[in-house]
Parts: sequence; C-alpha cells; structure tokens
Amino acid sequence: MSKKKFLIVSGISALVVLFILFFIGLMEDDTPALPPPTPPVKKISVYVSGQVKNISVVELEDTGNLRFIDAVNKAGGLTNFADTEAVNLAEKLTDGQHVHIPTKEILFQEQNFSSASSSDLVNINTADAERLATLKGIGPALAQRIIDYREQNGNFKSIDELKNVRGIGQKKFDAFKDKITT
Repeated sequence: MSKKKFLIVSGISALVVLFILFFIGLMEDDTPALPPPTPPVKKISVYVSGQVKNISVVELEDTGNLRFIDAVNKAGGLTNFADTEAVNLAEKLTDGQHVHIPTKEILFQEQNFSSASSSDLVNINTADAERLATLKGIGPALAQRIIDYREQNGNFKSIDELKNVRGIGQKKFDAFKDKITT
C-alpha cells in the first residue's frame, strides 16, 4: 500500500503544483493595460447673427470657459458696422444661446437743410422700428424686417434698395417713397 499512497500523494502534489502555477500565471499578466478611454468632447451650438461676417449656427468645443467673442470669431469675425459697445463680448456662452451683434447707430448730419420738410424725412439707415412704423403701410413687423435687412447687408445705398426687403413691393414703396431718405 505504500506504493498506492505514494502515487496518491504524488498525484495530489502534482495537482497542487499545477494549481499554484496556474494561479501565478493569472497574476503575472504581461498584457499591457489599456489606456483609460478619453472622455467624449462636449460641444455646444450657438446662433450668431447681426454684424458678423457669416451669420450662422456655430459649434464650439466646450472648454468650460467659452465667451461671446469665441462664437463671433467662429462666425468669421465682426463687420465694420458692428457695435461692440452694445454687447458684452466677454459674456459666457451656453448651449443653444443666441449671440446678436447690433449695428452701430451712425448719425448722418446733413450740412444743408434746404427746407423744413427734409427734416421730416425718415432716414431708413438710422431710424428705429418706431420711427419706421410711422411710414404708410409699415407696421412693427415690417419695420423690424427693414432693420434686420440693414444689419445683415449694411446701410441702404439708395431708397430703391428698400424694395429688397420681404413685404415691400412697388405699390407699398410708392406710398412712402417721398417720405424716406438714406
């Protein structure tokens, strides 16, 4: 029986050695660890309008410190008509925000007023919505479209250019053309 015991002990010893080697092999994995996954880049979208070179929705990587100026620069920068004092370019941005850069109020001073009636004319390049709405056939919505057109395209070069604004046809234009100037 000693031979039988020897074989049993040898078999058990062999199994224990194999189990230990297997366990050590699991612990000593030479496979390099995978780098941690890079977090996805968070982006925000901002609508930029007014006096920028490319009115558009811009997408920016959210660094946590985005400002209005970043969105303006992504939209091509400011135009020569931009009123940078009317908007805080250092204001923080959030997703879905609307950044509007208004037009400078340029006051045209006419040197020679030949008649009192010329001062009653509405200057379509400088008039606000309330003043534009005093023209026959121009309501608040159409007055705002005139201002939006002016902000997007610059000052009107002639009064006839006003017909490019959606909602102003020849008949409506004829009703107030003698009351406007550029």
